[in-house]
Amino acid sequence: MKSKRIMLHVDGMTCGACESRITKTLRALSGVLSAEARVQSGQVIVEYDEDQIDLSRIENAIENIGYPIRRKNKAATAIALGIGLLLVAAYLIASVSGVFSTIPQITANVGYAMLFVIGLLTSIHCVAMCGGIALSQSVGMQGPEAAANSVSMGERFRRLRPGLFYNLGRIVSYTSIGAVVGALGATFNFSSASKGIIAALAGAFMILLGLKMLGVVRGFPQIGKVVPAPLRKAAGAISRRLRRGGPFAVGILNGLMPCGPLQTMQLYALGTGSVLAGAISMFVFSLGTVPLMLLFGLTATLLPRKFVPIMVKASAVLVMFLGAVTFARAATLAGISLPAITVSSPAVLEPTGNVARARLIKADVSDGKQTVLTEFRNGQYVPFAAQSGLPLTWTIRISAEDLNGCNNEIVIPAYDVRKKLVPGDNVIEFTPTKAGRVAYSCWMGMIRSSITVTDALGNEPSATLPEEPLALPGGSGCCALPQ
Repeated sequence: MKSKRIMLHVDGMTCGACESRITKTLRALSGVLSAEARVQSGQVIVEYDEDQIDLSRIENAIENIGYPIRRKNKAATAIALGIGLLLVAAYLIASVSGVFSTIPQITANVGYAMLFVIGLLTSIHCVAMCGGIALSQSVGMQGPEAAANSVSMGERFRRLRPGLFYNLGRIVSYTSIGAVVGALGATFNFSSASKGIIAALAGAFMILLGLKMLGVVRGFPQIGKVVPAPLRKAAGAISRRLRRGGPFAVGILNGLMPCGPLQTMQLYALGTGSVLAGAISMFVFSLGTVPLMLLFGLTATLLPRKFVPIMVKASAVLVMFLGAVTFARAATLAGISLPAITVSSPAVLEPTGNVARARLIKADVSDGKQTVLTEFRNGQYVPFAAQSGLPLTWTIRISAEDLNGCNNEIVIPAYDVRKKLVPGDNVIEFTPTKAGRVAYSCWMGMIRSSITVTDALGNEPSATLPEEPLALPGGSGCCALPQ
């Protein structure tokens, strides 16, 4: 016997289940003496008999279950980063061009169709992180050594049914989780600052996850290591029983995997404060992830194997970008006013060349009080100016067609103001206490604007007030670029 011990760097491991999957697959190979996968370092240690098995078979076994071997390939990395940047650019272009705003809402008062779009956009991350599981359930590979082209095209399509059951399990799991966290949101009254902290943690997790997918960060905290051993054993026993239930049970377990976009959506469901709204939001999001996952399960084996690490790295760029967007949401929810990138507004535009700008709307001061009227459109809030020390009556006018589940609640963290909006005129009253920029947003922190508070607004001309850059008509939806 001629034994050899090697260390392989493997991408795509995210949890203990990935460790077990790789270890079990390798130990089933004839000639492998020992195998250990380490998710924290992204390494797999294998000892094998060179007389019985060669390194290429070991690498193929790992890649056939969806975990690409990391090899030094600068060209592939450049291609992956380029694809990732193109995905981000496509997202930004769609945002500022108003593509998301044109998506029809499920109902006038709910507006969850945007969540379906988010599911579609982030499903590439689902494929990168859970593609191996989807592949195993959809095409039903008979063993770790099965070749990618050992199944006929007709057989792959015949196995559509297991893939459907797997994705159905994911939908049921996501929806159930949405109901649970929605109930928690109804039980506990989370402040805007608390939601901001949670969103910041989710954003940090997504950025770290993207860095790990790129191979920049090797270590990653393992939740399982801090869970008491009895609970880990009980969870393992339940997991083993569910796996015997086939693709549907595996899909149920898949919904419990750590995932940055999924955790962000759970924050959305938490903020609804409703069992029904939380369940619906997660249900619609999960539907958006199904098409690509199902398609991947049927066609992934036809793709060149070298494309898998490229896909992982490209999705990492998108995940990190979404993490940065989540951080921006967290800042707004915490009452921090960020510089405006674009502000779409129905205010009067004054074109200057190719750039459109508008005077900041100013509150009317009379008899020691001030009033202001702003008109909101779908996905668009309006900045305005007010004076400190005077009671402010702010009237928000919005039509039933423009009101949806994203923009239907105003939050002003600095003054602890929350206002549910209804079609017609909505009145908010508070007194700005000091000069500065006061951030306000929708309840999710996705649609943003600000109130410029000055010490002496008086009857001075609007030209003396700061101007706000405005986007040309088209605007952004509730899932679009932060305002």
